[in-house]
Parts: sequence; structure tokens; C-alpha cells
Amino acid sequence: MITDDPGTPGNGHWENNFAIAFEHRPNEWSIDAPAIDLNYGWGDHIQLTLQMSLVTLKRSDHGAVTGIGGTEAAVKWRFLDEATNGLDMSMFPRVIFNVVQSSVRRGLAEDGTRFQIPFQMAKTFGRWHADVEFGPRAITVGRSEWLYGIVCGFDVAKPTMLMAELHDELRMNFSRDVLTLNFGLRHEFTENYILIMSMGHELRSPDQPTAFIGYFGMQLVY
Repeated sequence: MITDDPGTPGNGHWENNFAIAFEHRPNEWSIDAPAIDLNYGWGDHIQLTLQMSLVTLKRSDHGAVTGIGGTEAAVKWRFLDEATNGLDMSMFPRVIFNVVQSSVRRGLAEDGTRFQIPFQMAKTFGRWHADVEFGPRAITVGRSEWLYGIVCGFDVAKPTMLMAELHDELRMNFSRDVLTLNFGLRHEFTENYILIMSMGHELRSPDQPTAFIGYFGMQLVY
């Protein structure tokens, strides 16, 4: 899902996601393949994260171009645990930057550097799960934004969870928002191999046509 949760892998453990993600607008396809998300547990409450992807952009008026997309480095600190405090809560500061500036000129990455300081909260109610994320995003090129997301999950069986999400990105004055409705599935084949996938659609997008989005990946935990 777009919204992050407070979970961390645990001391010395890895939680790595390898996926194909796409975004489709009229006359345009953008595909991240592979999209790589590496997470390492430094202690029981700290997660170190590195994300990167190879992006292919295809528009109707020119051929496909491929290059490195934006790269993300982040540290998550889970400072409340549901077992002892009644809910999980974390902060997840991150920086998103461009390793290759030519990707911006070719439309494969956004211009400038972005800094996010979101907070995440999660609570379990039997077979139901709720996650909330909110926080600011400062951008060196363009206007800064607020981000928030809400995810509701339900365990349909012991290894399988279905999820629904609302995620919003809006200006600091709470205007011109990009609102996305997303649905996801998480299925544990084993405790080490987990299928993660989602499909969604932007309900509002003031600056360009709304997009249809998707994510299909495998999570490896060890």
C-alpha cells in the first residue's frame, strides 16, 4: 500500500520487497521494474530503508525511455508498541533524491529533493487492522505538501489479509489534493515468502488526468 505502517523487521533481520509497479494515464504508461525496497532491522525498534527502481516511460507521442527513478533513504523509529502501550506508533523520516539528473529531463523522476517526516499508527481489533500515516513533505522545487493515508485490513484467513486504503497528497493550505483509492492483498505462503499486491485509482488529480495504479511483488523476510 502507499501508506506505511509502524512495523520493523526486528534486530538483525531483513524485510525486502521486489516488485513491478505501474501507473497509467491517458496516452501514458510508467512502469517500475524492478522496484526494490530494502529494509534492515537495527535493534528491535529501528528500521533502515533504501528504495530504488528502474523506470520505463511510454507516451503515445514518442517511444519508450528507461532509466533510474528517484532513490529513497529513510530511518524508521517505532517508539510505541501495541503490546505495552495499546498501539504501535513510529516516525519515518526520509529523503528522496535523484542519483541521475538526466532522469528528470526525460520525465522518469520528479525534479528536486523531497524530505518527509511522517508518523504512523497501527491498532489491531481481532481480525481487523487499522493503519494511519500523516506528516509534511518539503520539496526543494515546487510547493510543500501534507501527506496522509488510512488503511483498513481484514484477515479473511490466517495467511491472507484484504486491505482498502485512502491516501491523499495536498498543499500546505489543504487545497489541490491528489486523492487515491487503493485495494490490496497480502498472502503468506510461508513466514519468509509473502505475496503483496494492490490496485487503485486516483479519484482527484488537479494538475493532470487521474491515474490507474498497480503493484505486484514478493516480500522476503529473513
